[in-house]
Amino acid sequence: MNLTALLVDDELPILENLSFILPWEDMGIEIVGTARSGSEALDKVAECHPDIMLCDIRMPSMDGLELIQILREQGETCEIILLTGYQQFEYARTAIRYNVHEYICKPIDYLDLEQKLRELASQIQKKRLEVEAERHRKSEMEVWVRHKHIIDLMRKEEDSLYSSPPSSSEPQASSLRYILLLIDVSGYFKHSIGWSGARHQSWHGMVRSKLREITDRICEGTLLISARKGEWCMLVEASDEWRLRADALAQQVQLELDTTFEIGSGMKTRVIQDVMPVKLNDQMAERYRHCQRLLIMNDSNQRSDGQEQESAEHSIMSSKEPSSRTTMWITKEDLDLITRWIRQGNKQGLIDLLVRLKHQMSEHKSTLDGVAENSLRFLLVHMLRELREVHVMAEQDEMHFWSALHSATSIKELIELAEALAYVCHDKKSVPRPSVSELISSACEYMNARLECDLGIDEVADWLGISPGYFCQLFKNQMGVTFVEYMTHKRMESAALLLSTTEWSITAIGEATGYKERRYFSKVFHKHFHMKPSEFRSNQRAGS
Repeated sequence: MNLTALLVDDELPILENLSFILPWEDMGIEIVGTARSGSEALDKVAECHPDIMLCDIRMPSMDGLELIQILREQGETCEIILLTGYQQFEYARTAIRYNVHEYICKPIDYLDLEQKLRELASQIQKKRLEVEAERHRKSEMEVWVRHKHIIDLMRKEEDSLYSSPPSSSEPQASSLRYILLLIDVSGYFKHSIGWSGARHQSWHGMVRSKLREITDRICEGTLLISARKGEWCMLVEASDEWRLRADALAQQVQLELDTTFEIGSGMKTRVIQDVMPVKLNDQMAERYRHCQRLLIMNDSNQRSDGQEQESAEHSIMSSKEPSSRTTMWITKEDLDLITRWIRQGNKQGLIDLLVRLKHQMSEHKSTLDGVAENSLRFLLVHMLRELREVHVMAEQDEMHFWSALHSATSIKELIELAEALAYVCHDKKSVPRPSVSELISSACEYMNARLECDLGIDEVADWLGISPGYFCQLFKNQMGVTFVEYMTHKRMESAALLLSTTEWSITAIGEATGYKERRYFSKVFHKHFHMKPSEFRSNQRAGS
């Protein structure tokens, strides 16, 4: 965006010279007006609020010093360059008092003035960027604090730093009532096995952007919260026919989100719409966990209304809340570990984790009756959901676990139930391990299918379930080349085939074989084939 400037001088020739001699457009500055007196300039400034003002000192009726005094008193912050034919110290001292940027004597050296204007414009733009960056950081922090507060409420983290809703620009925000929509992508965990962290982040960013687009179009002002991997919560303000708006939003999410998933991925959108509007601080955890239970129990890919199962609403999270503030002892890292062990069928890993959690729980004896029980119930919900994702349990067995969870009345029973769920997982130690050749063959298939990706050793090793160092050793011994050498060779083979059989551009072929920069692709290709890609293509055509 261009800066704006106002030119003030009682001499018309000087105004014309300032307007036409200086390269304003090239400097990124637009002249928004001229004035031939201080009083006229005062009106122009009130009208257009310029970023820069070039102003003569000696003018009739109101001189430049009186003008800038009034402007500063009015709160105008434009940068001022004073022009004068009189080199008087008193002028300079007054200019400093009113924060004048520059004091230039006539006759004007226009080259010098241009240089000073360019420097001033650069300073203003830099300051604007800093202010905007700070505003953006502050806005992001406010959003983060608000989302963190809501997630804490849903998970009932009693030791949250935010025991009351953070300040909001919305008046009486804490008194508003919301209806909860829980959005889950079924099949995400199974489909995403082997994904890198960057791909997970990119996928979640894509889904979040789509959900935000839908909410802005259908129900503006809806709060969108990333509850966990593959799961989002929408909080719709329960006012002005909220049920119709929530219905429309849920239907549109169900309709549109599936179109963003890869064909054949097996991922489907499931939406649970609650029926009980609540305040953020009132029953949010109970309603969230109730919707989670309905989500897990609902085996279809269609949208579910919580009212359909309201008779079975005996929430697994309805135990008495603790009277004192305390710490939730199950962390996000613990839940991530549970997800990992279940996906890998690591029974022993789950058992070891439960032993550690029990030890941590024993260190908080004063809080066992409240937070520990709720935390265990939350952990069990998480385990059941993850076991559903990897299709470990038969539907009837899962119903038995849900029934046991509902009837459990003590921490001891909940711990035993968690340990029983851990034993449901297939122990990989009981499954014959693949041979080295099978392992490396599987790795090669995985790598060959991802030549266009930014694939690393850690990702392939993680997909195989072994350490990166061990994978490198096995790969070199089995294949006779390193991971990088193998990937380069395969990419070059693929590039050569595309050059010979397609009309794709060299840039497109480079991207299709994992090279985003054409120059780097050409360099690697030349090193491999001792000729440029264009020369290779010409030779192939000449030979045919």
